[in-house]
Amino acid sequence: MHSDCFFQDEHIMFRETVRRFVQKEIVPKVAEWEANGCYDKLIFRRMGELGLLGLTYPEEYGGQGADLKMSIVFWEELCRSGALGFAMSTMVQTDMATPSLAHMGTPDQKEKFLKPACRGEKLMAIAITEPNHGSDVASIATRATLDGDYYRVNGTKMFITNGTRADVINTVVRTGGQGHRGVSLLLIETDTPGFSVGRKLEKMGLHSSDTAELVFDDCKVPRENLLGQEGQGFYALMQGLERERLAGCALAYSAAEMALEEALSYALQRSQFGKPIIGFQAVNHMIAEMVTEIEAGKRLAYHAAAMADAGVRCNKEVSMAKLFCSEMALRVLDKAVQIHGGYGLMKEFLVERLYRDIKLFTIGAGTSQIQKNIILTEMGLHQWVDGV
Repeated sequence: MHSDCFFQDEHIMFRETVRRFVQKEIVPKVAEWEANGCYDKLIFRRMGELGLLGLTYPEEYGGQGADLKMSIVFWEELCRSGALGFAMSTMVQTDMATPSLAHMGTPDQKEKFLKPACRGEKLMAIAITEPNHGSDVASIATRATLDGDYYRVNGTKMFITNGTRADVINTVVRTGGQGHRGVSLLLIETDTPGFSVGRKLEKMGLHSSDTAELVFDDCKVPRENLLGQEGQGFYALMQGLERERLAGCALAYSAAEMALEEALSYALQRSQFGKPIIGFQAVNHMIAEMVTEIEAGKRLAYHAAAMADAGVRCNKEVSMAKLFCSEMALRVLDKAVQIHGGYGLMKEFLVERLYRDIKLFTIGAGTSQIQKNIILTEMGLHQWVDGV
């Protein structure tokens, strides 16, 4: 089944619009962003002007009121820039830092934070992971203590995408006792006294995106910046994970698709022993395996997205798609680099960058191991799952 069988005319028209934007306004800047270790923040204002940053959010808050398929089109085409780091930073803005705000925010909070986020006027990040706490979100230690009309926040967050550039950090804090019932969400503006970027982190891939350590040192945050009620933060995060993980799927299989295209092009023009290497079974079988796995990943993701759009619970299906797409992309990228031989390790070839970038997708938005735990739990086998 061709992907156009999944999308309607409005999605196909939107794809052409996004593709033109990506090729005209992002692709020419990718080399510079990769070299600088970050994107140009002004690109978010441009995407906001085009209505790309709030596709599924209500129109009254700057969104487009579109379905999830429209977001999938956006994610797929954004990846065609070849800058997975920038795609990740955009995904944080659209599908990680803002869903809980859209779902649980008060009208005033949405007016102050969501509307400018959709316009690209305020860049957002989400701060969950800490130096000693990652997959076990319920164990986070950053503490927010209520003091009159303010919370005083103390702690450190690690591996935060958009951390050096964000205007607002959607921050997971502990307001109560141990466990998930003690977790809350605070919207912390980065000009708040006591907030600082500890350091910008140097990483293996995703160089067109910044990643940071954030420090909260008696950071004084207004009480009205609490998202929902105290103790509801864990549940708010879980409700947004389907979108986040589907976005991760799209980035993973889109990267794999680009790698396939690069490998096929190279195999058709590279000659060894008197013929193009596509003529050797060792190579053309790898191509066949790659295209099959990519199609399988897309179908899993599209199925989960269709369920989500229909309002059907799809926690298991999303985790299955996330697990398969991220691990599949690793396999495809490995084959693509192998087909390129020594050239696959050269920075002038796209597969080199994609190979470095893709590993994150088996870790971020819930590791592959966490996805397996979720799948087993959804099967009713929770008593056999570690840590549940």
